[in-house]
Amino acid sequence: MATLSSVERESPGAAPTTPGPGGRGPSLAARAKRLVTGKRAAPYWLVLPFVLGFALFSVFPILWSVLLSFEHWTMSQTTWVGLANYRYVLSTPAVGKAFLNIVWFAVVNDVFQIVIALVLSLLLTTGFMRKYSLGLSAAMFLPNVVPGAAVAVLFSVLLGTNGLVPSVLSNIGIHINWLDSTTWSKPAVILAGSWQWIGFWVLVLVAALRAVPADYYEAARVDGAGLLRRMWSISIPIIRPALIFVISVNTIGTMQLFDVPFLLFGQTPGGPDNSATTPVVQLYQYAFSNADLGSAAAIGWVLTFAIVVVTLAFLVVARRKEWI
Repeated sequence: MATLSSVERESPGAAPTTPGPGGRGPSLAARAKRLVTGKRAAPYWLVLPFVLGFALFSVFPILWSVLLSFEHWTMSQTTWVGLANYRYVLSTPAVGKAFLNIVWFAVVNDVFQIVIALVLSLLLTTGFMRKYSLGLSAAMFLPNVVPGAAVAVLFSVLLGTNGLVPSVLSNIGIHINWLDSTTWSKPAVILAGSWQWIGFWVLVLVAALRAVPADYYEAARVDGAGLLRRMWSISIPIIRPALIFVISVNTIGTMQLFDVPFLLFGQTPGGPDNSATTPVVQLYQYAFSNADLGSAAAIGWVLTFAIVVVTLAFLVVARRKEWI
């Protein structure tokens, strides 16, 4: 029986290959060309622009800021100073007050915003309101699309000396100097931020509550559980993962507060006597007012470390308590 020749055994349309030394397969140049222009390389070429952009605009600035935090940087020269920037910023009263303020903001903001958001979301998913819950929660979400700078300007007008809120309160005998008082400056920041973000948390919690099976409520109602009991024993335990998400994201965002405390008080960023200043406000002041980028980078990395520690500690406690 005749055997097929080597030419006849080749698949139709197969591209000829240039044998390497000794005739043992394609040469190195051919393999390199196939690696770059072959079909398997196409996905890598498609993601290459994103990878380059991410490396240039995200990875490089992060790595450079780490290096910068150990240097004294000026327009003319850069000097390695080790941990001196960290010691300097941590011993500065304004920076210390900023980190104390952020603890106050994180605790009060979480309690204030999330309690209000939880109550509103429970009301929106109860009884006849459940039918309109998605539309109403979407309407509450609208302030979240307003930029933080615009929110700060809006509340600087509302809470200013001749603003609407002080005028209304003065008519009932309550006189509060919101923006010029070291006592009321932080509550002013909380009010502005809450107006912007409570609707977002309501939307998240309403979505979680609408996923709770109606059979659970019906069974509890048959057993004689009242409305508050059903909310406490059914609604809140089931949406606990969503609550953990809301608390985590709100805490991280609060620790990065910048636009509202920076713009709300006009010519005194951070409030009178730095009463409402935050680490990011101090970072901005060091970087752009004092041209001290090394100290600004040090503040940024101290804040990053604090955010990571707080987030991990919260998640560890939540996991041990079996909340998630």
